[in-house]
Amino acid sequence: MSDDKLPSILDNTSDTKLIDALKRLIPSAKSWDIATGYFDIGSLLSLDGLWQQVPKIRIIMGDETTKRTMKILVESIVARAHQNIEEEKEGKDFRTLSGLASIGKALKQGHINVRIYNRNKFHAKAHILKTDQPTNYAILGSSNFTSPGLTENIELNAFLTNKEHIDALSDWFERIWLESEGVK
Repeated sequence: MSDDKLPSILDNTSDTKLIDALKRLIPSAKSWDIATGYFDIGSLLSLDGLWQQVPKIRIIMGDETTKRTMKILVESIVARAHQNIEEEKEGKDFRTLSGLASIGKALKQGHINVRIYNRNKFHAKAHILKTDQPTNYAILGSSNFTSPGLTENIELNAFLTNKEHIDALSDWFERIWLESEGVK
């Protein structure tokens, strides 16, 4: 992925949508760390078929989410747990499923790890995509990891390729990850 193909500012107007940048970056990612004040399941659903290609996804979120997301996450995890034995016999994993089924399975298998930061209000927003290439990528700005944050809201996000900035952002993410609580 050549960084000159993406605009340096992603604000969800015309050809600078955050979702389009993620769609171009995700296929080369080996890990994807996401910090978001608010998380909505619709963000993963809008990237269905792509996020499943990333071997490791970690999400740090604030302790507030929509009722819809909480309901879907809980129902999905419970439903997946009941079906897990049959699917394991059939050899299915999250990569062969789509929609909510794939998200539930990925959460259960630890492909997606979610932690809640509840020491203070968590309002951070960042995406760090590590690759096997010499360049890693980050997007830092105002977009929550929600469908409107990826596609509709006028946001202000900067696309980063500078190693020093990405390393500093990665160090910050690791510190906050350790301060956050796991979600079961």
